[in-house]
Amino acid sequence: MHIVFLVNIFPAKDGQSTGGSGNYVANIAEEFARNGHRVSVVTEAKEHVHFKWHGVDVYKINATRGFKNSLRPMGAFAKFLKNIERSYFYNLAVWKIHRRRRVDIVQSVNTYGLALFRLKSIPYIVRVSDHPPLWSGANKEKYDFEACLKTKRIDEEIQFTALKRADAIIAPSSLMNKLVKYKTGRTAYTVESPVCVDNYGTLNLQEKELTADGYWVTYSAMIYRKSLLMLSELIDTLLDEYPNMKYVVIGRDREVYYKQNFIMASEMFNKNIIKNKNRFIFMGEISDRKRLFSIIKNARICILPTRMDNLPNTVLEAMALGKIVISSDKTSVEQLITDGYNGFLTKIDHGGELHEKIQYVMRMPEEERKVIEERAQERVKGLTPSNIYGQLMEIYQKAKCRY
Repeated sequence: MHIVFLVNIFPAKDGQSTGGSGNYVANIAEEFARNGHRVSVVTEAKEHVHFKWHGVDVYKINATRGFKNSLRPMGAFAKFLKNIERSYFYNLAVWKIHRRRRVDIVQSVNTYGLALFRLKSIPYIVRVSDHPPLWSGANKEKYDFEACLKTKRIDEEIQFTALKRADAIIAPSSLMNKLVKYKTGRTAYTVESPVCVDNYGTLNLQEKELTADGYWVTYSAMIYRKSLLMLSELIDTLLDEYPNMKYVVIGRDREVYYKQNFIMASEMFNKNIIKNKNRFIFMGEISDRKRLFSIIKNARICILPTRMDNLPNTVLEAMALGKIVISSDKTSVEQLITDGYNGFLTKIDHGGELHEKIQYVMRMPEEERKVIEERAQERVKGLTPSNIYGQLMEIYQKAKCRY
């Protein structure tokens, strides 16, 4: 079988972290290639490039010609035009690949509405990685779930229109499945994301500033959806309370709209952390996965709050590494974590409750900590690429039977 994956970002080299969708496609594409399938990946770059990666053909294309890259939000109509252009060029690339060697399945992310100009002669699967109105709304200073569900923007509606054109829909979380049903009337297959942390050997901590004392870690996209504002306002209190601890934040620095100005996320942290700046460490993006996993593995607690998510890789990876995770309820994370059993959950953006959970974990006897860490690993140990491969093959075969 020849499968083509469409994704906006993909690792350029081994051990590189690219974020949720890119890591997912890398894990799954490699597994399909390992099982004897021909696999191609179409992704974005400034220049057109073709290279081999673990037996996978990777085609990098310029899919947004005429649009400048910017970290600041674009207007709805500009995004709408950009999404149309993306869909056209991604599917043109599929057509060119198909001309050279028959394509049996296309699987794309839902982002940008790539299915809009799909080739009708090839079975087309969409994996839903986000819900545009909720993701947009959660990236503002103030978040209202119900209000976000009611919003209709042209650039977001086109993504739901494209979703309806797919032969099958996959959603990692039950929550996302319900949101897809609510918006499109269609039922998605729930297929949890694979997690791979076992390929990196012994995870010895190399960071000199972290080896002397304990530390907490937050690693995520530097956006409001990850409850960064609430965190930035809590960290000083935590460091006051625990004078031997440090707080580490990992993620690519980017602009956020804070108090009527665009500032970098790192600057927002520094504005809110007054007394303990010397024990706050903003490490920025770490694309070397072995280095990243060594920092996670040796942390005291992984603090990963969110306003809305879709079985986030950060939580999956931390649990697979045997860490206690504190995250947020009613965000899809509850599918992975049962509060108090294999991790901890708080209300969304509730700094007081997060503080209490951190205090509770810090007081826990070591034996109790180990039990929760083992349960965390147990919950995700079946989410191997080989197991997810079997689930996807069933979906692909059903889709092919219609053609």
